[in-house]
Amino acid sequence: MRKQKKYILDIISKISKMPLAHITKTGNISIPKSWRDELGIEPNSNVIIEKKGGKLVIEPITRDEFANALSKIDAEIKRKGIKFTEEEIMNNDLYD
Repeated sequence: MRKQKKYILDIISKISKMPLAHITKTGNISIPKSWRDELGIEPNSNVIIEKKGGKLVIEPITRDEFANALSKIDAEIKRKGIKFTEEEIMNNDLYD
């Protein structure tokens, strides 16, 4: 059954001339290599994902841009005096 689905997706991709991305059951998305190359998305790099209407928008972000964004977030947390408990940090519950 799985091979049949892949075969059907391959046919649809060839017919539409548009690369299809695959989403695993854990939510990982495979972006076609030609697009990654064109956009400069390298393995283990960061991207910004936004939900706009009924679409997902994925935008590459450079390491410097990512580091700068983290610095701004850190400065804002310090400026507002926001404190996190050790348990929140250890459990990665900072946004709950």
